[in-house]
Amino acid sequence: MLTFRDSHSFQQKIWVIPLLITLNVLAQKSFYTFPVKPDDTTFSQIILSGNVGEIRPNHFHCGLDVVGEDFEPIYSIGKGYVSRIKVSSYGYGNVVYITHPETDHVSVYAHLIDFSPKIRKYIRQKQYEQESFEVEIFPNPEELPIEQKETIGYMGNTGYSFGTHLHFEIRTTSDFVLNPQDFFALQKHDKTPPLLHRVAVSPLSPESRVNDKFQTQIFTPLVTPQGWKIPQKIKCYGLVGIEGLTWDVVNGSRSSFATSKVRMRMEGKEIFSFHITDFPIYEVYALNLHINYSLLLQKGSAFQRFYQVDGNRLGIYKGNGKIFVEDGKTYNIEIDLEDTNGNFRTLQLTLQGSKPQIYESDELISAGILSYDIVENTLVVRGKYLAKPNAKGNIELVLQNGETRQIPLAYVENGKEAIFLYDLRKGLPRLIRSRNIELPFTKKRFFPRRNSVFENEFMRVFFPNGALADTSYLDFSAKTTHFYVGKIHEPLIWDVEITYNHQKNSVSSVLELKKMFIRHSRGKEFLENLNDSTFTISTAYLLGDFKFVQDDKPPVIRLLRKTPEKLVFQVYDDASGVSHFKAYLNGKFLLMEYEHKNATLWTDTHYTEPLTGEFELYVWDKVGNVQVWKMIL
Repeated sequence: MLTFRDSHSFQQKIWVIPLLITLNVLAQKSFYTFPVKPDDTTFSQIILSGNVGEIRPNHFHCGLDVVGEDFEPIYSIGKGYVSRIKVSSYGYGNVVYITHPETDHVSVYAHLIDFSPKIRKYIRQKQYEQESFEVEIFPNPEELPIEQKETIGYMGNTGYSFGTHLHFEIRTTSDFVLNPQDFFALQKHDKTPPLLHRVAVSPLSPESRVNDKFQTQIFTPLVTPQGWKIPQKIKCYGLVGIEGLTWDVVNGSRSSFATSKVRMRMEGKEIFSFHITDFPIYEVYALNLHINYSLLLQKGSAFQRFYQVDGNRLGIYKGNGKIFVEDGKTYNIEIDLEDTNGNFRTLQLTLQGSKPQIYESDELISAGILSYDIVENTLVVRGKYLAKPNAKGNIELVLQNGETRQIPLAYVENGKEAIFLYDLRKGLPRLIRSRNIELPFTKKRFFPRRNSVFENEFMRVFFPNGALADTSYLDFSAKTTHFYVGKIHEPLIWDVEITYNHQKNSVSSVLELKKMFIRHSRGKEFLENLNDSTFTISTAYLLGDFKFVQDDKPPVIRLLRKTPEKLVFQVYDDASGVSHFKAYLNGKFLLMEYEHKNATLWTDTHYTEPLTGEFELYVWDKVGNVQVWKMIL
């Protein structure tokens, strides 16, 4: 992990690098050649559209995106052997992994439009053996040796890609992501520091307040010669954390990049830093802890946290960054934001300690509960605020052990809502009372560093050790057409297993299970075998609502073009989606290639025999519906 420790000036930074990483990075700076235009040692022709550490949906970007043209040659950065090849219309598309034994690194080349003749011959043989377009192969070291600067493929736009480019990574053989910009002096011309759009301050304990509220507050910084400044003092109390909506730009590029280095000082002393590099690929979902995940769902903006939350195992941090603000004290904060090329600017802000107001009895509410929510370990109850004399001001919690607790008013929001706060670590309630209104508390508590299970007659949810980042309070329900697990703003770090008994819940009497799939409330789909009395899905995507969706229509096949050398079809399925396909020419398997972005299927580009005789095409969707196309060529 690379970190930095000079507390006053980036111009005098001292890098603190573990010994093994030091030896590898410094030794290999001159060892590798770049995978695109390797003879351009000045990198003057290299254009990037993405870098390591960019915030993508549900994960960090783990490599460089290099802009180019279709069929531009891609070269191996060093001597080694092909250790993995995958062909797919999704994810990385056509991708090659090369292991470099001399450095214990693996280089990754994704979204290729085609492979080099040597690799293509190897992969075509495997595709015909398996009778499948989509394959994933792990060759032995002696099968596909590779020399430095040997062509391994050609730049393209396959997989989850929206423009011709190479996605290029360097990893360790133990699957730690490294930053290729630590090996190549790219973008020397870049003199533009990161941008800062918004600043947020969040309360981190039940006693905490920001501008008198237990709620994240967002501020717009003013531009200064040094960077940015929040002109007003921000009233705070208790434990708080600072966050920033920030990204980097590069001279001459319309793309946005990662603000990959942050350092925070309080009264001139460094209390926190991070450098987004050298992190394990299997912890990629920890992005949802690096950013304020709830704020992302509420505002659609990914605020990076300038503090480390519990359960974040990325290893890119130094210090935890949380600030305890005392009443009457002032805290001057400086936050340096730096890009990969060393350009930086500084944010200045001041936190002013201010103890929350204590409400008297004649200022309290006299109406019922509106709602409740949970923020980390804090129960937040909202009620109407009427400010009538002698009103009953407290709410009452009935704990699971039968004990009752009186919860006083914490503060009033917008003159209309009364806010009550309770630390759930003091005991889990089963009922919330206000006057003659009762609200059941149905959430179950789960701890992060242990295996945990929720089970009832309809469903079983297994949370393995490490899947939850922190103590979580989750709901569960099972109905005829859908089931619900957790809460929508609870991120998962590793897979959980959900086993559902649809027979006990009578879903089989309403829906034809053989033609069903499961769709998450935010669009993620799960394709499972629903024929048995139970099924299990594994997801590290999101908790939330899972619905059964019926699909009894087969895919659509349309002939777009027919020549003696090539057939091109449009294939699509508007429900569960295209699963797989097979084509036969005179009874023999014929490889077809597929691109989901334009729903196009075509005969093997490198097939050399005439397309004559009886042609058959079968296309299945993800629940087993099949469409057949036959013709004589």
